[in-house]
Amino acid sequence: MFRWALVYVHRHFKKFPKVNYNEMTQISLPIKELEELCMDALQLQGVMESDAREILDVLMYAELRGNNQGLVKIPLGGVLPRPDAAPIEMHDVATSVVHINANGSAGIVTTLQATAEAARRAQAHGIALVGTRNLSSSTGAIGFYAERLAKQGLVGIIMSGSPKAVAPAGGTKPIFGTNPIAISVPSAEAPITFDMSTASIAWYGVIQAMQRGEQLPEGLAFDADGNPTTDPSETLRGAIKAFAAHKGSGLALMIEMLTGPLLGNALAGDEDVTTNWGNLVIAIDPEKFGDPDTFVSNVSKLVGLVRGSAPQSSSAEVLLPGERGNRESASNRSSGTISVDKSLIEKLRSVTSAQNG
Repeated sequence: MFRWALVYVHRHFKKFPKVNYNEMTQISLPIKELEELCMDALQLQGVMESDAREILDVLMYAELRGNNQGLVKIPLGGVLPRPDAAPIEMHDVATSVVHINANGSAGIVTTLQATAEAARRAQAHGIALVGTRNLSSSTGAIGFYAERLAKQGLVGIIMSGSPKAVAPAGGTKPIFGTNPIAISVPSAEAPITFDMSTASIAWYGVIQAMQRGEQLPEGLAFDADGNPTTDPSETLRGAIKAFAAHKGSGLALMIEMLTGPLLGNALAGDEDVTTNWGNLVIAIDPEKFGDPDTFVSNVSKLVGLVRGSAPQSSSAEVLLPGERGNRESASNRSSGTISVDKSLIEKLRSVTSAQNG
């Protein structure tokens, strides 16, 4: 039986000895071929086809953008439901408030349901808050969900808790999750989507660096003894720093409170910290504050001001949140191919061959 989500990664990566990895090579292959390989891997890990498709959509969103919340999660079991998962339960709390118990279901599938419910209620009532608990696997890049709300004309705000990996400012031991936040706003063109981790580097970014045999930049992490380290494997045994010192630490704390105590999820130190975390999904209908067309027009004016601001140098460019990723995704889709780590493909194929064997 496959170990699920970060239960696998936290319990087993931290036991791995230090390894010298060969330099990773990249290979280019058709997007369709990659998706077929991933679908096979997910289904052979026990994920039903409809759920596998939803999971892959979220992971490919990240992979096409060059985001480390992508396909690296599949061979690690980072997107699977718990083996004892029960059906997702949705509880009405108020007209615009819903509390979802994932019961160990896949984090991505649960968060997609939460996003759909938030959209439906915000369109009917102007605002919606949907909280999830008992997630046991990654939600992936949460900008995906926020942007899905914005594509429906809503303002989307998503916050996610996760197993402890980040030390608070001034500390060296993990207390917070990487606790990302995403906000997406409709505009006359594509939604403007901001998606960031409150950690100095995302947890799967550390995993990816370790798999590639790369060192982390200095000043991002501690080893298990509280010493600064650039070694990804030592970081997995230790802690990541919050970004921007006390600012990132404070934001991580607030997200921890809004996705942990508020929703009934685990706290750092709880026995179920790797199997019980969640998200807060907020959807707002701009129409309740005035004419929606005027809102979108004013957002677009603001975007124009940002794009038209003076760059710091002749070679610099003022970019909007998400713009670099949007360009990379569009380029990959236009060519129909994507460059990925050779090792990732080997791991995905090993999953399929092991199960077929």
